[in-house]
Amino acid sequence: MIDFDKELNEMIANKNLMNSYKLYFLKALIVNTSNNEKEFDFYEMACWMCAYSFSDVCALGKRIRPLDKLYDAAVLIIEKEDLLEASKISEVYDAVANTKDKELKQLINSLCDYVPYRLLAYLWQQELKGKTDRQKNQIIEELSRSEGKSVYSIFSISLRKKRIEVNPEWATFITNSRKRLIPWIDEKIDLFVRKGC
Repeated sequence: MIDFDKELNEMIANKNLMNSYKLYFLKALIVNTSNNEKEFDFYEMACWMCAYSFSDVCALGKRIRPLDKLYDAAVLIIEKEDLLEASKISEVYDAVANTKDKELKQLINSLCDYVPYRLLAYLWQQELKGKTDRQKNQIIEELSRSEGKSVYSIFSISLRKKRIEVNPEWATFITNSRKRLIPWIDEKIDLFVRKGC
């Protein structure tokens, strides 16, 4: 039996959090996953990350951590899509999901270069030890689709098109627990953002 709460806490344990990406990626999963909605493109997830982080990084007025590019994305979104700092989550999501601006699109795409993989990395620490980032991504892709430990994996990563598929047990857990999971992830984000100040 999977202890879902334990797994969620392990995914975003402080020892594994260098930037805010995992937190906003996980929030996107918690808010948008249901028993009927389990598949998401990397770009879609990156758009949600931008939307959920927008008010936080605008209020902070700088990067949450030195290498965290969600602030850079917010600045570019304001500049290229003519949004206000007070824009709603849905406005930010729509603007970035439908942008025609190549520079903005490229930055948003880059947000998911590693985060879907790193959210799962805690499951296979031994297998990933000493590997390059590219090798880690390939190993995590394969292991996320394998039998065995994959039952603990919140999602699997598609080989062909960059997308994730939330595992059915996790989709049910998220659907049934959403009301308590949203305040939980919001608290984790708030602590991380305040710690970065």
